[in-house]
Amino acid sequence: MFDGTLEGYDNFFSFKDIRDLLFARESESVIIDCYVNTCLFLPRQENPDIFKTFGYLGAALKGYVQSSKDDKSKKQHFDYSFRRLDRAPTEFDLLFSPMHVGTNHWALLVINIKEKEFHVYDSLRNKDRRDIPQYVEELRRYMKGKHIDSENWSLRYPDPCPQQGSGDDCAIFTCKYMECLAHRDTQGFPFSQDDMPTVRAKFALHFIKVYFNAQERSERI
Repeated sequence: MFDGTLEGYDNFFSFKDIRDLLFARESESVIIDCYVNTCLFLPRQENPDIFKTFGYLGAALKGYVQSSKDDKSKKQHFDYSFRRLDRAPTEFDLLFSPMHVGTNHWALLVINIKEKEFHVYDSLRNKDRRDIPQYVEELRRYMKGKHIDSENWSLRYPDPCPQQGSGDDCAIFTCKYMECLAHRDTQGFPFSQDDMPTVRAKFALHFIKVYFNAQERSERI
């Protein structure tokens, strides 16, 4: 699960993940987590004024919660993710929760704290996915225990929302949704399926740099 620091990726972010990016294979949760950590959190530390106040719950949370067999286990997974936030949930504008939905698709759930709504950004725009409202209901119950009454918050699928044209780009779309939503100066979503080869190449180049920087740090320890 998301560790919250760049150093947390030293041991399991690999060239296989980078290869998957370059050759358009399905991206795993580690790529989404590492993208948020290195492309959103670190730049926000350097230029906080250009970012909204956002928190990140990790790409594996939904899977852990919905595979749990009892409420105690679900609460433990929620507790783990919410404890890693650097402030109280109500102090954020947005909370990002990437979701692995169905069997092989990624979408983004945004808990919009300021507007008091749940927003889903799905590059295949399927509103019939039962696991998404089920996950939102689990979040409602947990947040109520944190004194956040979201019972009447609506679940919306905002437009416009760029759609993918291939079966392998859903995780990349999920990352780009977060990137655009996190920046104060970004209007809408200025990307499309046509941009995906370039976006993948940029992601891969960035992660190669991250990988070697991490290796250099570990060698100096």
